[in-house]
Amino acid sequence: MKNIQLYIALFLFSSCSSFIDVTPLSDNSVENFYKTEQEIDQAVVAVYDGVQTLVRPAYLDLFGEITSDNSYNFATTPNGGANANFDNFNLATNNTYLNRFWTASYAAVQRANIVLSRMEGVTIPEEKKNQRKGEALFLRSLVYFYLVQIWGDVPLILDETKNPISHIEKVRDKKAEILTQIIADLKIAEALLPLSYAAADQGRATKGATQALLARIYLHTKEYTNVVEYADKVIHSNLYQLDTDYETFFDTRKVSQENIFVINFKSGTNSEGYPFSNVNHDYDNTASYDLMNYYKNDPRLNFNVAPTAINTFYSKKIHNTLVNNDNTINVRIIILRYADVLLMKAEALNNLSYPATDALQLMNTVRKRSGLNELMFTDLASKEQFQDKLMDERRIEFAFENLRWFDLVRTGMATQVMSVKNFGGQRENSASGLPYTFKDSFLLFPVPQAQIDASAGRLSQNLGY
Repeated sequence: MKNIQLYIALFLFSSCSSFIDVTPLSDNSVENFYKTEQEIDQAVVAVYDGVQTLVRPAYLDLFGEITSDNSYNFATTPNGGANANFDNFNLATNNTYLNRFWTASYAAVQRANIVLSRMEGVTIPEEKKNQRKGEALFLRSLVYFYLVQIWGDVPLILDETKNPISHIEKVRDKKAEILTQIIADLKIAEALLPLSYAAADQGRATKGATQALLARIYLHTKEYTNVVEYADKVIHSNLYQLDTDYETFFDTRKVSQENIFVINFKSGTNSEGYPFSNVNHDYDNTASYDLMNYYKNDPRLNFNVAPTAINTFYSKKIHNTLVNNDNTINVRIIILRYADVLLMKAEALNNLSYPATDALQLMNTVRKRSGLNELMFTDLASKEQFQDKLMDERRIEFAFENLRWFDLVRTGMATQVMSVKNFGGQRENSASGLPYTFKDSFLLFPVPQAQIDASAGRLSQNLGY
């Protein structure tokens, strides 16, 4: 098997253009597959490929960054303005990108379910079977966590869909129930997955990845003691550390000690090329001037963004100037990294008890990596001030890593931040700067109308849409 850190092969065993339109897997050619260890290996790679789709441009970044105060949509005309509608809180239920993310998510879920159901009848060494099961559970959990953050209640499907009609009456399951399932699955995966891999398998999900994701989920549910427990598991494994240079973790030319789980795109149109017609201009995910001003004298600004010839700024984490002749680039999309684990633990400790010396030390550890002065409790005179500063640090540290909007929502800051700033009037040189009035209903996204129609109305719509 080729190194999946370099690329993920395309094994398109299933697809779905709507919630119930999942290609049946009962025909002879498919039933004759998944019979050998190698075929199960390929099926697992197909799950990684499904997750890879979710983090491509115009998928997760629409929800995690463009909806937030970090970035905006510069060009409004492509796709009938479907991208810009995320930017301006003007989402219609028939927005094509809503449906793309939904269907791509359930395609990935279907692939994971295939692995989990089919591998039981295949002769595979027990250790490897456990590993493959752990990978599938981790990846499915990651997808469902994105789904519940975006839509709240969503259908929970844990079995392979062989007959699409079997799910036509499926309704949205409660977010709390899905989170319970995710946590249970991740704990199983934690026990099954190895701490690390040989070089040929670098990039696969590890025990540390499950622990870091559990810490993130527990932060979302405000179970702070559990956040500390799982963050400590990652920290005490001694497998990860902050890279000396901020840019190392997203530079595909460098080996990072900080990355816990990433999705890689290898340049080249014949593999997993990451095409971009103008690599230095991401019109759909352009750094907002508010974000630029937020950095002030923080050196992380120059690592995160770079200017274009038309007075806009693109993300260096996503795009670079190392373009091949076919106009594709190597890209490393960060899902989980060590700095996030440290700041998650700091946030949890601050919520459990103020002042928490360890919390301040953790935040300063991340700051010092970029050459910033240490903060003192005299600078952060209350639990609330500490939390505000920590959120500032998260915004600056994780810009363009698809965390900002979800951070705003989970902390209850989204309504205040997006209402006060009203970015429609503050975007220089932007055609998409339409004013908006922020509503609490914007905290969740509309369920794609195509999914409601496919379910014959059994799937309900989120309030306000």
